[in-house]
Amino acid sequence: MKKLAVIISSILLSSAATTAMAADTYQSISHVGYMDIDGDDTVSVDSTYYFSPKATLGPYDQFEYINKQTNVYGAYSDNDFLDVTSIGGEYFVQDFVLGAQYNNFDSDFGSSTDVIELSAGYFFNPNLVLKATFVDVEDADNQFVFDLAYNHELNSTDYIGFTVTADDEFDYRAVAAKYFVDLQQGNYLTVEGKFEDVDGGSSSWELASNYYFSKATSVFVTVNKNDDYAFGAQHFFNNNVGLEAGYGNNWDDSDYDVYFANVSLQF
Repeated sequence: MKKLAVIISSILLSSAATTAMAADTYQSISHVGYMDIDGDDTVSVDSTYYFSPKATLGPYDQFEYINKQTNVYGAYSDNDFLDVTSIGGEYFVQDFVLGAQYNNFDSDFGSSTDVIELSAGYFFNPNLVLKATFVDVEDADNQFVFDLAYNHELNSTDYIGFTVTADDEFDYRAVAAKYFVDLQQGNYLTVEGKFEDVDGGSSSWELASNYYFSKATSVFVTVNKNDDYAFGAQHFFNNNVGLEAGYGNNWDDSDYDVYFANVSLQF
């Protein structure tokens, strides 16, 4: 009987190790998106390259709450009023992270604004990081923004993540949180929320949730303080290509239909 118990234990440990090793990893994650807001079309593209493999937590689009992989990225969006271009990257060395980002907002009405962001962060431990970002806006006042992010690990996959953000004068304050849980049997759930408050302005909040029927197929819904809502579904045809499609509107003013679709390319 004792020998049988040892054999069963070995099989279970081997199975657990195989499951842990089965996580998909990616180094390049890109998206191509289209959105139609009552006739105003927006086309967008973004791509991030990680210099080391980034492992999923099950679903193809779910990763650890706090990124720890050095990366470079770029993004571009274009609609009837504005073109936005962004490039940047993050470099991780020991307990520190350094980042830089350049943004250009090019209005179709003739104006253009550059925004440069430089950041530095320190990991107190792998699950707690404090980051300071210097924001230089062309022809406007510069400012510092501070982020404190904490990831509370519930087990090897599940977590509750928190991020607190404020500017140097505490005029802007925000709290964001995310809960990820493996429901077993191949099902997963995420719940996210964000609250923002600005001195001299109004506060806002948003809630979002994704339910995964498998690591490839999910449905989602979002709502906010202004009674805007959106819902849709996403499906990965394989571990490299996924398609998301959805619809949005407002509970009080339904004159503006929003249709959107995004293609994910992950390698």
